[in-house]
Amino acid sequence: MKPLYLTLAGTLALAAPALAQETIKIGLGVPMTGDYAPYAEWQGARCMAEMINANGGVDGKEIEVLVQDSGADTQTAISLAQKFLDEGAVMLGTIPFSDTMIPVAQVAQSYGVSIFQPQSTQVEMHAGIVENFFTGVSPDPFTATAAANYALDQGVKNVVLLTSDEGGSWSAKTPLWFGEVIEAGGGKVLTKLNFSFGTTDWSPQIAEMRALDEDIDAVYISSIMPDVGVLVRQLRSAGIDAWVVGSDGFDDPSLDAIATDDATLLNKVFFATLAPSQADSAVVQFIGDCKEMGIDVPGLFPATGADTVKAVAWAVEESGSTDPATIAETIRNADSIPVLTIDSISFKDTRTYAQRTIPVIGYDNGERVLLTNEIPANTPTNW
Repeated sequence: MKPLYLTLAGTLALAAPALAQETIKIGLGVPMTGDYAPYAEWQGARCMAEMINANGGVDGKEIEVLVQDSGADTQTAISLAQKFLDEGAVMLGTIPFSDTMIPVAQVAQSYGVSIFQPQSTQVEMHAGIVENFFTGVSPDPFTATAAANYALDQGVKNVVLLTSDEGGSWSAKTPLWFGEVIEAGGGKVLTKLNFSFGTTDWSPQIAEMRALDEDIDAVYISSIMPDVGVLVRQLRSAGIDAWVVGSDGFDDPSLDAIATDDATLLNKVFFATLAPSQADSAVVQFIGDCKEMGIDVPGLFPATGADTVKAVAWAVEESGSTDPATIAETIRNADSIPVLTIDSISFKDTRTYAQRTIPVIGYDNGERVLLTNEIPANTPTNW
């Protein structure tokens, strides 16, 4: 995907800063525009900060969320990180891909500041390249496994994998981990096909699927909207009634919208995601509460910013300090940290990623339903 050089003029303080007292600053140089914008966390961070500030803040200090648009450009994100560090940010968020998160973390390290990326699932961040990093969710092998386990329970045997290098390991390797679990469960990977982000015509891949000698039970892809919605429609038009299975990129309200005219379009779609996002989930309740406050939080990914703010607020209160290194160590050594998208998370045993259950979401008559929600025990180890 080509970088998007769009940057808003000036930093937006989206949670009102305290006028006569120290503030706790969180800097988010995130994609507010462009293809990655639906997956950025700033709206949820803004809303949670306002909720906390309205209840007296944290030990008398208000949370100030500094937000500026990085688009999809790594150099812009690095520049914004430096800007926020110079302004006293105690935690950062950035573009949720490793080719940006790694250099941003390296810039932040000399300040004692960490990145808390509430939605990043890429495995590269857990390879020891940087240590000042947290992600509030579990890596892609866990989501791939949760989806594969549910697929096997539905009798899936023969699968097609769609892969792309454009989203790093998220789009390139997550399908392979899914296939590995399917094969370990007695299934078979029929073929692996490449795709590019922004695909609007899936006919080449569909033609290859139709040419296979064996029936397809499921097609797996780790990609973004609107690509996934187009794929579902074109598969059905081509008479391929296989399950369409995916990862957290499916967790976008625009996927639900394709069932507006025909609810059956999503009957055989499911995905493993970051947190429960069905109608009665904490995420949906939070989105509704934010709407009443006049803040639009358009889906799960934006809502995950609440986890960043809650984790930082908890660490400040727990430690009694606003020193960024102390905040990071408090988070890393905690047995349990309360967040929004799930009751609690912990980094004590994993260091950089949160230990938490992996929900699998499906559809019933166009409405989301929670199918399973557990920590898979058979996750591939080759990551």
